[in-house]
Amino acid sequence: MVVASSGDGAADAGLELLKRGGTAMDAAMAVAMAQPCHAMGSFVSYAGIITLVYFEASSGKVYSLDGGFNTVRGEKDPLTIPAPAGDLVALSRGGPASTPSGRTALVPGFLAGVEVAHQRFGKRPFSEIVAPGIRCAEQGFALTQYDYGLIRARHEVLERLPETKAIFRKPDGSEYQVGDTFKQPALARTLRAVSRQGAREYIYRGAWGKKFVAAVQREGGFMTLEDLQAYDPTWSDAVHGAFNGYEIYSLGEPLVSGFAMIQSLQLVEKAGLVQMPPYSRDPSALFRLVQVSKVGTMLAGPDGSAQLAQMLQVDLSPQARQQPATADALWSALQGGKVPMVKVIPATEHTDAIVAVDAMGNVAAVVHSINTVNWGSTGLFVDGVSIPDSASIQQRVVASLPPGGRLPATTHPGMVLKDGKVVLGFGATGIGSMTRSIAVLLNVLGHGMTPQEAIDEPSLGGFEFEPGPPPEVVATVGQGEFDEAYLKSLRELGQGTRVSNSARGYWLGVAIDPTGMRHAGIMREFPQLAGGAVGY
Repeated sequence: MVVASSGDGAADAGLELLKRGGTAMDAAMAVAMAQPCHAMGSFVSYAGIITLVYFEASSGKVYSLDGGFNTVRGEKDPLTIPAPAGDLVALSRGGPASTPSGRTALVPGFLAGVEVAHQRFGKRPFSEIVAPGIRCAEQGFALTQYDYGLIRARHEVLERLPETKAIFRKPDGSEYQVGDTFKQPALARTLRAVSRQGAREYIYRGAWGKKFVAAVQREGGFMTLEDLQAYDPTWSDAVHGAFNGYEIYSLGEPLVSGFAMIQSLQLVEKAGLVQMPPYSRDPSALFRLVQVSKVGTMLAGPDGSAQLAQMLQVDLSPQARQQPATADALWSALQGGKVPMVKVIPATEHTDAIVAVDAMGNVAAVVHSINTVNWGSTGLFVDGVSIPDSASIQQRVVASLPPGGRLPATTHPGMVLKDGKVVLGFGATGIGSMTRSIAVLLNVLGHGMTPQEAIDEPSLGGFEFEPGPPPEVVATVGQGEFDEAYLKSLRELGQGTRVSNSARGYWLGVAIDPTGMRHAGIMREFPQLAGGAVGY
């Protein structure tokens, strides 16, 4: 039994549930409930989103859960929702991201998702799932240098409202310092109420929901209690496709990120990357991998998919994406240099990922996020729960949906099966999560690396559009991951790069070999965020 997670201080909570006879879902949800507390509501929140895939050993089926944001039904002019004033990655390092407005809040799915996931596949009492978050909030934790840096970078936002300022100041009004114990008593009270009454009863229909609606409306938003009451997470069968003799499973319809991952791996095979040396040893292999990832990144978002479909005259409906002919058409377009250069706006700087495996062979892979910069722009907290401004970067997507519609999450949890058994569960975080997922899966499933060996290969990130002249889509790579001679060779092949640690993707996974042995791989880039793997 093993639990691997990103973020600090949470994996042990999942292992305790496994020791008590809990399922992989029990363990994963317990970790998920602890992570927003340890993150202080910055990059993950109890008012965020959650997506997961789950392998049920008894049936051999893989299920997908979409706990994404819903739009606010009273929002009539989404294109005028205040937008960020600059680059999202830079803004997360300091200053307000956009004009504070209640219109940037969306209907959250995280807590409803945790509750329904536990109800369907959990065994332990719900109170045990919520308990790790309560302990974290009540007992507190010592602020690290990283935690302190997060608070200082967003100081202006966190000091805007008296209720929020009180959370990030000591009882005597002084500022927290590195090493101080950071407690969240208001959050603890909220989580205790969730434990007693249930998430949907207290958060979506009860006292907290009413306070949330009032707070958003005070800031100019149109949220109503009916928006919360109408929220319901969505189950579906996970999408799946073949790669190098394995079956890859990821998020199902109506989400498109799972289709994008599988389509990308089909392109990896078309490009011959399995037969080439690993990308860290051959610039031409990296060049091909980057071009495939560029397409994958576009396919993962509704704007990019629409542009690709129109410009290439390729059917990119969910049904068509599973057909070999679609991969052939995309590969032909890549070879012919027909893939358009578009600006892809990063959705989030960081999320959290979890993989849990229990004694029965059930496997959970989870990714959750606030889908914006740390804490967003409003600095709004409701009874200790941070409220992100996720609509501020998704105006066009909101405008394309019916009132109360579900926003597509672009997260990447997944499973790999062979002969009906799970051989790998994984999750990815960060701006470059799609690129990093494709690269690691190629190394594990194509080149025979362990998860940790694949993670330890040079890290890749997302893409940045440079208008030029000439215009160019550059690939981001981690600092010091490739030497200059290697990057020069890549440029000569026609692919520019930029070093950016903030734009990297991060990946974790647990492999299960034929003997049943678990092999965990954890994020290595940020020790303070890498989390860890625990098991017995």
